[in-house]
Amino acid sequence: MSTRTTPTVVSRLHPSPRMAVVLFAIALIPLIYAGLLIWSNEDPTHNLDSVPAAIVNEDAGAEKPAAPGSDDAAASSSTDSDATVSLGDDLTDELLSNDENTNFDWSTMSASAAEKKLASGDVLVVLTIPKDFSAAAVSAGNDDPLSAQSATLSIETNDGANVIIGSVAKSVGTAVTESVASQVSAEYLDNVYLGFSTIHDQIADAADGADEVADGATKAEDGAGDLVVGLGDLESGAVDLSSGASTLAAGAHAADDGAQQIDGGLTELQGRLAGVPDSAATLDAGAEKVASGAHDVSTGAATLATGSSALASGASDLATGASSLSDGTDSALAGAQSLQGGAHQLAAGTGPLATGAGDVSDGLDALLANYANLTDAQRLAAITRLAAGAEQVSQGAASVDDGAQQVSSGADALVGSTDDGTGLSTLSAGATTVAAGATTLSDKTSELATGAGTLAAGAASLDDGAAQVATGVDSVSAKLGELVSAVDRLASGADSLADGTTRVADGADALANGGSALSDGATTAKDGAQSLDDGLVTLSDGSTELSDGLSSGVDDIPSYSDADAEHLSDVASTPVGLDATRSNEVPAYGYGLAPYFMSLALWVGALAFYLMMKPLSERLVATRRPAWLVALGSYVPGAVMALVQSAVMVTVVHLALGIEPADLGRLYLIAALASLTFVAINQALVSLLGAPGRFLGLMLVVLQLSSAGGTYPIQTASPFFQTIHGWFPLTYAVEAFRSLIAGGSIGVTPGIGVMAAWLAGALLVTTLAVVMARRSADVDPAIAARPALA
Repeated sequence: MSTRTTPTVVSRLHPSPRMAVVLFAIALIPLIYAGLLIWSNEDPTHNLDSVPAAIVNEDAGAEKPAAPGSDDAAASSSTDSDATVSLGDDLTDELLSNDENTNFDWSTMSASAAEKKLASGDVLVVLTIPKDFSAAAVSAGNDDPLSAQSATLSIETNDGANVIIGSVAKSVGTAVTESVASQVSAEYLDNVYLGFSTIHDQIADAADGADEVADGATKAEDGAGDLVVGLGDLESGAVDLSSGASTLAAGAHAADDGAQQIDGGLTELQGRLAGVPDSAATLDAGAEKVASGAHDVSTGAATLATGSSALASGASDLATGASSLSDGTDSALAGAQSLQGGAHQLAAGTGPLATGAGDVSDGLDALLANYANLTDAQRLAAITRLAAGAEQVSQGAASVDDGAQQVSSGADALVGSTDDGTGLSTLSAGATTVAAGATTLSDKTSELATGAGTLAAGAASLDDGAAQVATGVDSVSAKLGELVSAVDRLASGADSLADGTTRVADGADALANGGSALSDGATTAKDGAQSLDDGLVTLSDGSTELSDGLSSGVDDIPSYSDADAEHLSDVASTPVGLDATRSNEVPAYGYGLAPYFMSLALWVGALAFYLMMKPLSERLVATRRPAWLVALGSYVPGAVMALVQSAVMVTVVHLALGIEPADLGRLYLIAALASLTFVAINQALVSLLGAPGRFLGLMLVVLQLSSAGGTYPIQTASPFFQTIHGWFPLTYAVEAFRSLIAGGSIGVTPGIGVMAAWLAGALLVTTLAVVMARRSADVDPAIAARPALA
């Protein structure tokens, strides 16, 4: 007993190298499974740049809506690139140029080509940009808010190719729509803000217009104040001018009357003085005769000495008075002539003066009466006519003043000055002396009556001379009386003329003051009117600018109803939408994972079968039947189990788990083919390699699971798994199961061919294993007695 147990114990304590390798390999199984599965699913979402995707760009572009406040001229001057929007082209260019690992591998193609490739699984995602995409995207900026609509992108996946890619594609599509929506919103907001800027500029123009209105109103107010002041001064000056003109007219009339009286008195004085020289000559001749007679009787008139002396004295005084009277009459004549000339000149000036004053008065009355109804031009013309009338009045006043000066000079000459003693004073004094002398002479003549007898010879001569003297004295006395009357009339006319000229002077001063006030008032009124006009022009321009700015601003500020605002808000808040469509869509995530797990289950079922069963029938191997027939015979038990496993699995998945395959019948068939293939492969591995074959079966399943793309598309895995993806049967089983559960035909036909090839290849390997088994002669001869199917 001891000799038999010792080697066993030793063998257990010291395993053979082969056993050590087996144990080491078994220890690596969890590592291999975990490593490969984690590696294949390390970061699929950051490896989407290998997933084929198609872009179908049907966008026709659209005209960019004009910004609020922009005019047609500015819009027409913009280039085509500025006036049109092609969001589809922009999006396509952006997707094609984006090389981020979270973006699909996009390519452009037609709608029909994309549809075929999606159905065949050559592309996993199709992004369709509709024809009205750009038009819908910019529709929020149209004039009609109810025409606004959200732009919609369509993204389509095929659950028959991969279920998870549908969710991934939707996430990518959402990111794309958000990017486009951001661009659309930026475009829309840029348009809105540009409109706000335009409205701001228009409101700013309106504000400037308002400032101009205020400035114009201020200027107009100041001008109106100046105009009121000027009109007040103008009215006051016009009143003064009218009063002065009236006074001037009255004075002119009075001066004219005095001048007429002076002219009449001078004419009469001239007529009365015409006989004075003759009377004086006669008086002088008579005096000479009296002197001669007195000389002749001087010797005989002793008794008349006193009388003669007095007579001589009276005669002397009479001669002196006569001389003075002669000189005075000459001066009076000259003064009267000068006075006459001045009076004529004064009379000539009073006519234009009166006419000008009347024109000024009438013009002022008309201006004051109609001032409120006149235009600025009519007012200026009226003021110009007033100025012309005032000038005519001034000229008439100057002429009257000159005439008055000449009249005053003539009057002074006529009345007599204190310097040379000529004129009327001398004339009056001489006349007085003559009268006194004549009285004295008359008195002395009576005293000489007693001596007349003795003076017979001289008395006769004296009588003749005395008669002549008496005649001359009477003539002179008469003429002097008339002269005094004419002089009185002349003095009265001169007084009237002096009063008239004084009044003329006062009226002229008042007229001048009124004219000055009128001129100042007119200037002030003109300045005020100009300021008022400037202010009104500025006010008008500012009002127009204000009106235009506010009108443009109001026109450019949209007004929406509640329904319009609600609709536009909905569109503006979601300018771009995503219409995610899944071809052959499955209702639950389990539908997408079912093909993966079903394939795994069939492989594990095959692996488990050959853990419990021998891969070759020893009895058949011991026979002399052909090796391929032995291989098929050994395969039959596994094939039966494969059919049972697949049928049970599909039935439970369908009935118990509620998976509704698109094609249940073909699912049974493909599941059976996959199960038969997996059984054949495991049989071949175990029959050829024994226990290492089982280990290799375990390795194959994890490699196939990692490279099958059962969850994420194989394009998201590392290049190693993408390379081995198309070589293993489990890959085609997964793809075929997807199509049969979700719909479509992806992987069904290729899966049948590939799995059939693997099945045939596995049977060939099993045949080879039969041949090798026979050569090794390891078969127990006792097996030959067993039944063929044992």
